[in-house]
Amino acid sequence: MAEIEVGEETESTHHWAYTVRVFDAGRAYPYVVTLSFQDYDLWSRGRVAPSQVVEACFRYLLARESAEELMPKFDCSVIRRFFPEVDAELPGLL
Repeated sequence: MAEIEVGEETESTHHWAYTVRVFDAGRAYPYVVTLSFQDYDLWSRGRVAPSQVVEACFRYLLARESAEELMPKFDCSVIRRFFPEVDAELPGLL
């Protein structure tokens, strides 16, 4: 199972940005990810820290794709394009 490390958080006007590393099969995969305030509220309702939502997004994605298939830089909202059911399913991972 892949290990997810959510790194430094930077807050902007409408989102947080994170560096994330996924360790899988002896390799490390780096990512730069943003999470909008709107998606944070939708998925967590403020129950957990934004970094935990980002980690849940990665767990969600890694259950469906390999670490090397993920884009190196993305906003969490793009998950909807590939998995429209994410809004209903992600809150259950928090």
